[in-house]
Amino acid sequence: MTEEIAATPGWAEERLEAVFAGLPPATHAARNAYLACLASRKSPAAPSDLLGAEFEGCRMALRRALMAAGVDHGVLDRIDPALEALEAEVADGS
Repeated sequence: MTEEIAATPGWAEERLEAVFAGLPPATHAARNAYLACLASRKSPAAPSDLLGAEFEGCRMALRRALMAAGVDHGVLDRIDPALEALEAEVADGS
């Protein structure tokens, strides 16, 4: 018997690296926590019917962590569309 382990697709981490390019190293832990949150909220076997809403808490926690790390609100607003797109693709099971 094999156990399903929650995980994001392999490409998601690469895409997130691109989103975080240029951000300070202090944001690395927040990026990892966000990726883990995405994985824990996504069913490993099927596309979601929640249209990405299951990930809203992940993005809000990420924003709080990035603000605590000193990331400017303008930067957060700039990366938000990329995060939304990433979440939509993960939800779609792409």
